[in-house]
Amino acid sequence: MSNLLKYARAKDDQNFIWRIAAAMMVHAQEIEHWELSEQQRALVTWVMLNPMVAHQIMVNHVSTNTAIAANVIVENGAINTDSVPDDDIQYVVNQAWDAVAVSAF
Repeated sequence: MSNLLKYARAKDDQNFIWRIAAAMMVHAQEIEHWELSEQQRALVTWVMLNPMVAHQIMVNHVSTNTAIAANVIVENGAINTDSVPDDDIQYVVNQAWDAVAVSAF
């Protein structure tokens, strides 16, 4: 199966999007009391004000990660991301945080 198709279709799975949003909330709460750049702080605030909304730039980072895509199943037009480990999603969110903050704010 094409990774490019997996990257694109993973975004169609609402449960996957909610898991990204939850990972963003976890990370925002972990770092909210740290010394942060203006952009990092803006992303923390945005997440706290929109707790179950996954920022589209973060969705792009997570859905195009090769480790994530390895666990995405596209079969007969249906998408299944249930086998993507939560820890993998959390890892990518944590690693992409600064890039997303700079891009978004």
